[in-house]
Amino acid sequence: MMGFLAGAALTGMEYTRRAMLIKDANMPLLAITITRGGRMMDIFDNILMEWDCHDHKKSNEAFVKGWGPLRIQISHLPSQTIQEIEDILFTTERPVQQRFFRGRNVDFKKKDIELWPTEHQLCGGHGMSGLVVNERAETTVPGLYAAGDVACVSKGHLTGAFVFGEIAAEQATRFVRSNPKPGLDSAQVDEIQTIRDRRFSNTDKDIDVRDLEYKVRRLINDYVISPKNAYKLNRWLEWAKRFEHEIEHEVAVTNGHELSKLFEVEHIVKCATFSATAALERKESRWGNSHQRTDYPERDDQNWQCHSDVSRGDDPGQLIVARRPLIRNFQYRGVS
Repeated sequence: MMGFLAGAALTGMEYTRRAMLIKDANMPLLAITITRGGRMMDIFDNILMEWDCHDHKKSNEAFVKGWGPLRIQISHLPSQTIQEIEDILFTTERPVQQRFFRGRNVDFKKKDIELWPTEHQLCGGHGMSGLVVNERAETTVPGLYAAGDVACVSKGHLTGAFVFGEIAAEQATRFVRSNPKPGLDSAQVDEIQTIRDRRFSNTDKDIDVRDLEYKVRRLINDYVISPKNAYKLNRWLEWAKRFEHEIEHEVAVTNGHELSKLFEVEHIVKCATFSATAALERKESRWGNSHQRTDYPERDDQNWQCHSDVSRGDDPGQLIVARRPLIRNFQYRGVS
């Protein structure tokens, strides 16, 4: 969001991603278990994933059909492999997982791991949404570099973030060394302080920020994600304007935590608007469930085999969507 507000272009915002992860715990699992011989299965014991964890078509179809809860089975694997998976999940990945599974009496040697779909996400490292960057991690704003989940470096994951993050850091360091030190824009600081103080004022405000967040997330799931159509997407844009008004004038804030939550909800609304605007422009269906339009059900390579970029207009709130050709026969020029 900060990159966009600085003037950087976004791309792939119509692509929304949903994964099957551990139920009640949005924590990585598939790449750690499936690639070591684990199996994703439905209630009929059909194997939906094994060895390859990138194609979610079968798992999405099974869930929609009501063949869930889906689950990961690793009990059939050798004890040494199960131990390896536990070591990764309980140490390198996230130590809290050990307590999580123990509290649910889940022993990987005996019981399967129940899965549930996440909320739909905009994510560069695991999907195709984010700031437009080149091979040097440069955005469309000079001096602004991006890597990891905020950048459109598709399927980079953690190792990709390490590599591309190092490139971004090297290039950013070089930029800083070769350009004069910028001055502080006090007008921008004053503007943000004014917004902060206005939102801290509780005069005639009666909406709880938690209630607002719940409604925002619910309506995103109603109107922005697949299956999409122009009516639904435009309905979200109508709701977004209403939410923007409520955020500015009707939400009560009593402490710093609620204030930070209100800014977070504001950014969720804006990201959903980016996605809906880009999805309205891409009049086709592509990427399976990630961008499925019922009013344009076919893929249209002739018109839409391209990037669709979203950028700021001159007026506040104005969004510009532009097509950008794909780079063919890319020749890596190296980073000196």
